[in-house]
Amino acid sequence: MAFRGHCLVWHSMPPGWFEGLKGDALKNAMVEHITKVLKYYEGKIDSWDVVNEAIDDSSNGPQWKMRPSFLYQNIPDFVDLAFKTARAASSTTKLFYNDYNTEGIYGKSEAVFNFVKDMKSRGIPIDGVGLQYHVSTQSYPEYNKINDLIGRYCQLGLEVHITEMDVKSGGNAQAQAKVYSEALKACLSNSCCKAFLIWGVGDN
Repeated sequence: MAFRGHCLVWHSMPPGWFEGLKGDALKNAMVEHITKVLKYYEGKIDSWDVVNEAIDDSSNGPQWKMRPSFLYQNIPDFVDLAFKTARAASSTTKLFYNDYNTEGIYGKSEAVFNFVKDMKSRGIPIDGVGLQYHVSTQSYPEYNKINDLIGRYCQLGLEVHITEMDVKSGGNAQAQAKVYSEALKACLSNSCCKAFLIWGVGDN
């Protein structure tokens, strides 16, 4: 079975001992964690979400703002460090940034695009972007929006994975099907979109 790794660094739900570390102690623990996990799964997992949900929800358009998490407060460059550490641990694993509200509906979509574009321009080793795609039949990206966004990631030379797609139906199964199918169509229309994952196992 092919599967992707999720995730190496996330501010939410960490072990208490990890969240309690400060400064260099936290930095060293993060580096050790990334290094050991990637080396352990070398050759078994070919893609990892290195960092999950680091951009603040208030980010808009060209401006991104880092989420004021314990990670950012202790290690302001933790995203750069995480990706550099991951690449040093494995030269072959594809390294992804993963986030929500990044599918083209919100200002955060453009902010994350510009954040990742900046990482690329500074030589940070990133191979792809995960679009979580938690949407509903009341709030979802039109086909042209998501198709354009994925296309622009392709132009940056990045791979795109739709990583956590679910669509709240609001009682409208037909509209729900349309949102799923348009997301898949946009993925299939762009050669850099390589994965389409559904959030949850069942489809009641």
